[in-house]
Amino acid sequence: MLDTQPFINIGATAGLYSQIAGVLAGFAFTTLLSYLGRQPEEADVPGQPLGRPNQNQLGVRQQVAVVLFNTLGGLVVCAVLYGMLAGGSPDSGNSLSGMMVNGPAFCIAILGIFFGTALAATPFIHLQPMLASARILLGIVGPTIAMLLVAGASMDLSVEECLRTGPAEDCPASSQVTLSQPYGLGIGLTFLLALLAVAAVIACWRPKEPPSPWAARAMAHLIIGVPAITVVGAIVVATMPADYLLPDVVQIAIEVATFVILCLFAALAARTCHYHPPRSPVGANEVPTGAKVAG
Repeated sequence: MLDTQPFINIGATAGLYSQIAGVLAGFAFTTLLSYLGRQPEEADVPGQPLGRPNQNQLGVRQQVAVVLFNTLGGLVVCAVLYGMLAGGSPDSGNSLSGMMVNGPAFCIAILGIFFGTALAATPFIHLQPMLASARILLGIVGPTIAMLLVAGASMDLSVEECLRTGPAEDCPASSQVTLSQPYGLGIGLTFLLALLAVAAVIACWRPKEPPSPWAARAMAHLIIGVPAITVVGAIVVATMPADYLLPDVVQIAIEVATFVILCLFAALAARTCHYHPPRSPVGANEVPTGAKVAG
């Protein structure tokens, strides 16, 4: 029999999450300012002469700037939302509900920092080893952990609902591990997400063409869009009675929506951050720099 007690202390955890979101927002703000302060004469591609950046370089800079800016906004929103939870009653039902509602936004905002960093590194050939790790983190590990955390929040809600109707002995957590229950469905979606994420990373392992500009913009909209929508849900939950728990149908809807969002994130991350322009080899009719032409 699994433990029937909630996995986390809501008050302490919400306060900690709020602090983490605030600190990460500061990092995102500092990184954004540093990136905006780069001189336009810096070369972004090895072999590119110093001077005015070409359109490809400008496109990467624009994409990184909007991703970092939207990540900053998403983290600030999450800091405020978790601060509201930390200020409420830690044992209330709407606090447990708020943890599940806020979870997807917080996960997406954290992943946005890593995505912006990886996107900024794409023009540099010497950073390919780092991008190989970022590909696994953003494409597989991060989305899978995020989905698992959302499923864990549904477990707390299901156990709390059962404990209100009877003794703990009648509420084994193991009974929730079925596809008909929110927690069991969340675990199933986690495994499915991991499989799809691995397939996306493998399919985009060595892209032959640069990604379309809309891909990074779509990721930026996703990073700020999820926290913005979460504000509405958090306000609705906050207006409910203190003992309010999200019904199973709402929990399932959140899990399915989170699954779709994370699948989209994993696919965009796998395709966007890892293209490098191929080096032009010295052909038979080309003369290396510094070589003399026999005459």
